[in-house]
Order: sequence, then C-alpha cells, then structure tokens
Amino acid sequence: MKKKYSNIIIATIFIIGLSLLLYPTIANKWNTYRQSQLISNYDDKVSQMEKDGTIDYEAEWKKAQDYNNALVPMILPDSFAVADAKEERDSSYESCLNVTGDGIMGTVEIPKIDVKLPIYHYTTEEVLKNAAGHLEGSSLPIGGESTHSVISAHRGLPSAILFTDLDKLKKGDHFMIHVLDDVLCYEVDKISVVKPDDTSNLNVVEGEDLMTLLTCTPYGVNTERLLVRGHRVPYEETYKEEKESSISLETNYVLWVIIGLVITAALIGGMYIRERRKNHEA
Repeated sequence: MKKKYSNIIIATIFIIGLSLLLYPTIANKWNTYRQSQLISNYDDKVSQMEKDGTIDYEAEWKKAQDYNNALVPMILPDSFAVADAKEERDSSYESCLNVTGDGIMGTVEIPKIDVKLPIYHYTTEEVLKNAAGHLEGSSLPIGGESTHSVISAHRGLPSAILFTDLDKLKKGDHFMIHVLDDVLCYEVDKISVVKPDDTSNLNVVEGEDLMTLLTCTPYGVNTERLLVRGHRVPYEETYKEEKESSISLETNYVLWVIIGLVITAALIGGMYIRERRKNHEA
C-alpha cells in the first residue's frame, strides 16, 4: 500500500511539472495564432472595404497627418508605468487610423526575430498583454518629416513572445509598419537602455522621420527600458529575409520543455532507485 501511494505521488508530481513546462509553449502558440487571426481579419475587412469603395485612403492619411501636425511638444510618459492611469479617452486620437473600428492602426513586423503584431491605440495593460500599442502623445505611425512614433509591447510574458527578443536587433537591421495602403520601413540606427522616466530619446527631431520600438529590460527584471530607434528608408522585399538563425533561450520554449523533462525524469529516476534500495534493505 505504501508503495502504491509513493507511485501516485510521483505520478502527480510528474503531471504537475509537465503541465507547468507545457503552459508557456501552448499559451504562446495560442497567442501567436490569435495575433495572426487578428491581422488576417483586419486585412480581410480592409480588402472588403476597398472592394465596396467605403474607404478613402487619401482622407485617412490627411486626418492622421493633421493630427501629427497639431501635436504639441510634450514630455512623453513611460508607456508601462502610467498609461493605464489615464481615464479620459481622446476621440480625435481614436478616430485616426481606425478604418475598421476595432482600434487596430496597422501592424509592426520585425523579420529578424520573426515577429508580426497588430498595433492598437494606447498602451493599456489590456492591449500590451496581447499585442503592441502606440504610445499616445507620440506621432501617429504614418511617417513624414519631423515625426517620431513610439510602438510598445511587453517582454518576457510566459504566455506570449511579443517583444521578448527585441534585444537581438542591431544597428542596420530593419522593421516595417504596415499602415493603411502603405508599408513604412525603418533601419535601426540607435539602441538605448534608459530609466523608465527618461523619455528624452523619444522626442521629435526636426526634419527626421523616426520610429522607436520600446520594451522593458533586463529580461525578467524590467527595471529599465530598451529603446530600438530606426530612421525611415525605402522598403525592399529583401529585408524580410533578415530572420535571426541563432537560438533564443528565452523564447525557445520547446528547448526548456526538453530540459525540464530530462530534469524531471532524473528526479523520478532518483526517487525510484532510492525506493528500491529501501525495499532491498528492508
């Protein structure tokens, strides 16, 4: 009877351990699928609107440009610390780049780390746990002289990769913004690690077309902010071939499952051998 209970305990420990190991893999696969579906549904809606003639790109571009031109220079907030504290919504902001009415502005694509995420208005926790958010107060992501847009996403969530591998980008790498009927391409020219309240690197630079990808760092600690800035360059299809070939220990969940299973098997094997020795000595 005692041996039976021991086997039950071992089996229970194994099942619990395996469930914990598999959770990030399954959750991430689900979130990746959900993100791709959101992008696909958005693209389908836009395509249907184009066929129906119910979308006026020229008017949408002008509305967004007028919004950017009217932006008053300000000290931008830390997108993770204070964005959720904002209670009042800006209807003029929400109406820009919201052609399908679901809050999606477009998508951000980072070929090197195999990331493509929908971009929503605001950087609320609800947005950032599943997608990327545009930092209100920064330029809308439509490009143009004297603009600097900031796109933010979480890093290190167990359920979604998002910007976890953003630290793998180097100067000269590229990322794209798919917005309305255009693709904007940016070449990384500056990478900074700053304190959360230091947003001086997010300011508009006169005459320049800039975009910054923002997330938390160091991995799992999140006391500082990683800023990956790019300047606008002509888009080329070859930039989509910049995928990183090296293994990411943080996002290679299958590797961690294998390591966990090996460790679990070793522990169970050790417990089994110990039990056998006890029975033999008895």
